Amino acid sequence: MIRRCLAAARGRHRDGQAAAPVPYYTWDHEARAEAAMLQITWPGWAVLYGTGSRLFHAIATWPTPEPLLLCDRTIDGLKAQMREAEMTSLLQRWALTSTSATIGHF
Repeated sequence: MIRRCLAAARGRHRDGQAAAPVPYYTWDHEARAEAAMLQITWPGWAVLYGTGSRLFHAIATWPTPEPLLLCDRTIDGLKAQMREAEMTSLLQRWALTSTSATIGHF
């Protein structure tokens, strides 16, 4: 048998009364603004800030063989990882195009 317990005050609602308004909060204004600015300045990336994890996340939006997701606690650390990932990707593309161009030429 299921019983409904009519407690005097549960949460923000009471029987027969209007619901109390719940304030809206935005967390970590500065970090979220930094992530938004980084996304604008680095067009090949989607940059987010996780308020629960307190981490900056960057997702590559260009075609990659595997999904590329980077995380760091600081914006500068994330920028360094993004720079390294871009350089690695450029070098891999350059290696593929230079070897395929020289294969047919003897």
